[in-house]
Amino acid sequence: MGLREFDDANGKRWRVWETVPARTEGLGNEFRAGWLTFDNGVERRRLAPVPEAWTKMPPERLLLLLRVAHPTMTHDLDLKEPGVERRVAERRHDERRHGDRRRGPPPPA
Repeated sequence: MGLREFDDANGKRWRVWETVPARTEGLGNEFRAGWLTFDNGVERRRLAPVPEAWTKMPPERLLLLLRVAHPTMTHDLDLKEPGVERRVAERRHDERRHGDRRRGPPPPA
């Protein structure tokens, strides 16, 4: 399992990793084998099936995958609440600080 980061055309930093569900009940058939999760701290999207060799794709190709990925709800953020952007920036800073110690994708939300 890999973890990649790239910037979109607006300069937003995206992280992408492969998600393999522990349980499949309630999931659509297309997501039962897993999906790519795209996250920028405010927005999250997923794409299934997982493309082969996605960890070696150039950023331009990841941008194309991001465009066709399905938006999902991020349960841990209320986008109308003041201070969300500051907390997202703080979380990203902490993730970068501890990123060298992490061995895989972040835990599912």
